[in-house]
Amino acid sequence: MQRIEVASGEKYGDLTVVREAGKVNGKRNFVCKCSCGNKVTARLGHLRSGHTQSCGRCGLLLNGKRKTIVEWAREHGLHESTLRARLKLMSLAEALKRT
Repeated sequence: MQRIEVASGEKYGDLTVVREAGKVNGKRNFVCKCSCGNKVTARLGHLRSGHTQSCGRCGLLLNGKRKTIVEWAREHGLHESTLRARLKLMSLAEALKRT
């Protein structure tokens, strides 16, 4: 199998590759910087598939406000798991309108 070349500065969702971090269990990992400023290490396969697109701590953006799923759920009187389930099927705006 051919080695996939990943250059510093490549973007995957909100993540920008900083450098390669080495292998863990035979899988290549990269240090990435999120658009919110946090740094995270992610597997190459997860970056390329879209499974990992952000640091996971910066939250979701809606109408210029960025909040975590927990914060959005509390604000709209939902349980966190209910909101997460809805987000698999619809956008954040649609999921919050159902409250």
